[in-house]
Amino acid sequence: MKITAVIAEYNPFHNGHLKQLRTARRETGADVVAVVMSGSFTQHGDLCVCDRATRANWALQAGADVVLELPTVYSLSPAQGFAEGAIKTLSMLGEFTLSFGTESDELKDLGMAAEFMKSESNDMSGLLKGYLGQGYSVAKSRTLALGQIRPDIANMLNSPNNILAVEYIKAAAAYGNKVQFHSVPRKPDDGKKYLSSTKIRELIKNGNDVSAFIPDFVDLSDIIAPDKYGTISTYAMKSMTPQSLERIYNVGEGLENRISQADFVDMQGFLSLTSRRYTRSTIKRIAACATLGLEKELVSLAKKEKPYCTLLAVKPSKKKLLLPLLAASDGYFFFKHSDCPKDSPVRPLVDLDEKAAKIQTICK
Repeated sequence: MKITAVIAEYNPFHNGHLKQLRTARRETGADVVAVVMSGSFTQHGDLCVCDRATRANWALQAGADVVLELPTVYSLSPAQGFAEGAIKTLSMLGEFTLSFGTESDELKDLGMAAEFMKSESNDMSGLLKGYLGQGYSVAKSRTLALGQIRPDIANMLNSPNNILAVEYIKAAAAYGNKVQFHSVPRKPDDGKKYLSSTKIRELIKNGNDVSAFIPDFVDLSDIIAPDKYGTISTYAMKSMTPQSLERIYNVGEGLENRISQADFVDMQGFLSLTSRRYTRSTIKRIAACATLGLEKELVSLAKKEKPYCTLLAVKPSKKKLLLPLLAASDGYFFFKHSDCPKDSPVRPLVDLDEKAAKIQTICK
C-alpha cells in the first residue's frame, strides 16, 4: 500500500488545497492520501475559522482518505516543532511520501538547504548568536546569518512554504528512508482562482465574496468570531501571575514580566508587544498557549512520549485498510478523544486538544 501524506490546517480549505491533494495522489500513485490537520488552533496562533470535524470533512470531499488530528502541542509550535510533531504523528503510518506546497521547483535544492541547516558551521553559529544578541527572533537571526554565508539558501527561505518544507525534510531524517518527498510548486495566477488562506480570511473580514477561491463544498457562512476569542484570551493572560506565565510554552527571556506589566485590555493591545525578538505569530502563539494552559512541561512530555493521534474522518471504503494499521502502530491511536484512558501517558495532551475544541465552540 502506497501512502501519500499531507500536513495541513485548511483555515479555510481553498482551491489551492484541492489542487495539491489531486496532484499529490496522481503524481505519487498513492493508494491512500492521509492528512494530518491542526485541530482548533493554527501554527500562527489563530483560532481556526471552523471546527476540526467540518474541516476534516472538507478534506474527504476533496479526495483525502483519512484525516488525523495534529496534537495542539505541535500545532502551536514554531516551524521546527510544528514540523517535528507532524512527522512524528505521521510516523504511525509507517512508510509514506510527504507531499507539500513550495515556491521552489527543485526538491534537490530544498534537501541541500535542510542538510546545511542541520550541520550549522562554527561561523554560522557565531553569526546566529550575534543577531540574537541584537534582539532578533531565532528564525530571523538564522535567515540573516545564512545571508552572510549562503545567500542562495537564505533567498530560498524567504518563503514560508519553503521554510516548512526544509523543516519537514530535517525532521524526517530521524526516520531514515521511511519518508520520501513530493512537492507541488505554487504558481501565482494573479488572484483569478487561487488565493492563500490568509488573503481569503482578510476578504471575509471585509465582507467580500470569496466563492471564486473555494470549492463548492466549503461553507463559510458560520465561522468563528475572533472577538469572543480575544476576550477569553485577554482575560486568561490578565489573570496569570508572572510565575505562571513563565511556565507557558513560547514565553522566555523575561517576557512574562513584560506581559504582566503591559497595559492591554484586548487582543489588539496584546499584539503591541510584538518586537524584533517576538514576532506577531509568536505573540499570538503565546496568547493561545496561555488561554489553553499549554505549559513547557507538556511540550517535554510530548517529545519524550510515543506519538499519538486521534481520528477525525475516514472514508468508509478505507476503514478496513487504515484503522488496523494505525491501531497496530508503535503509538497511541484513538478513534475519538474519549477513547484515551485516564491513566494514559498522553492523556494530558489529549485533554489539551479537547480544551482547544471547547474554546472554539464557545467562540461560535
